[in-house]
Amino acid sequence: MLKSKDNLGLPMPPPFVATIFGILGLIALRAIRNNIRSGTATSRGWTCTIYANPIRFCLIVSTRAAFVGLAFAEILHAFGLVSDPLANIKHALPFLA
Repeated sequence: MLKSKDNLGLPMPPPFVATIFGILGLIALRAIRNNIRSGTATSRGWTCTIYANPIRFCLIVSTRAAFVGLAFAEILHAFGLVSDPLANIKHALPFLA
C-alpha cells in the first residue's frame, strides 16, 4: 500500500495492479519457454543445464512457474474474483511477513 504524507493508505487502482502483474507474468512465461527450449536456466548469475544439474534446473523453472501463478491470482484479485493472495500467503507462512 502506498503511503501519503499524512500517513493515509492510498491503494493502487486494481487495473494498474493487474497490468503490472500481467506484464511480469508474461516475462516469466517467456523466460520459462526460453529455458525449456535451450535446456539452460540462469538465476542470479548462476547458469545450469538440464543435463548437468537437473534438480536446480527444475527448481528455477518451478519458481518462475509459481510466480506466473501468483501473477494470475493477483490479476483475478484485481478484478474482484478471488481474495488477496498475498494476505493468504502471509496467513499461511507467518515467518515470511
